Amino acid sequence: MKVKLDLHTHIWEAFNFQPPSLDIAEKVLGQIKAKHIDGIAITDHHNKDWAFEFRDLVYRHFPGEAIIIPGWEIEVRPPENPFDEYQVSELFLDDGGVFRIYCHPGYYSPRILIDDSIHAIEIDNYIHNWHIRKPQVAKIADEHGLMLVEVSDAHNLENIGLRYTEVEIEELYRRAGGRV
Repeated sequence: MKVKLDLHTHIWEAFNFQPPSLDIAEKVLGQIKAKHIDGIAITDHHNKDWAFEFRDLVYRHFPGEAIIIPGWEIEVRPPENPFDEYQVSELFLDDGGVFRIYCHPGYYSPRILIDDSIHAIEIDNYIHNWHIRKPQVAKIADEHGLMLVEVSDAHNLENIGLRYTEVEIEELYRRAGGRV
């Protein structure tokens, strides 16, 4: 069964770096429901712990209400040219697999470098669409067998779910080399 997921959000930042709480969870779940999506991936910059704590809080107090995938957004600097920095969201799946998404292609570096660990690439990013060269991204995705994803890159509550990807959840696991 396909689900609608916003796979790139910054919830910790959206709530001014506060610890996870029931109040934050209720607000996020309300936005997920208002946008008629099934869940989100939390990909705050360089902090995966908050995402795990938030997921656990939601699953404990609001079981079955939404899919919450913990993750983070990191920079990758290829050793052969550290000026070609790009960002990757790593989503930590329940089976220990890591699903990796190339974020906002063309920003910072206009070059798009794909290594074997990348599973998906953003073709539509609500905040960063201005520099995504969609025909080039589609071609690269096809050449490398990458999933194309649409994301909000939400840095505030209201932007969660403005873009989302409809996907079989098992496809994330399969591409990450996990359960089938």
